[in-house]
Amino acid sequence: MSETMDADFEKSDIILSAALEQFQGQGVNQYVWGMALVEVGVLALIKLDEDDESILESVRQFITKSRNSPPIQPS
Repeated sequence: MSETMDADFEKSDIILSAALEQFQGQGVNQYVWGMALVEVGVLALIKLDEDDESILESVRQFITKSRNSPPIQPS
């Protein structure tokens, strides 16, 4: 990955971390905020003209990776 892409991922992680803290702090249902983030992510990829199968494959890979990783401990 390019340095620019790495920097953008880092920025995204910081922004999303703050958003997750807000969702949890406000007591928003995890299913609701999870689906909202999925919707935003899929919509962003669609607007980049990614094809459906590519988006679905990315999601499948993420699911596999997530299920094979240890759970994240709350801070």
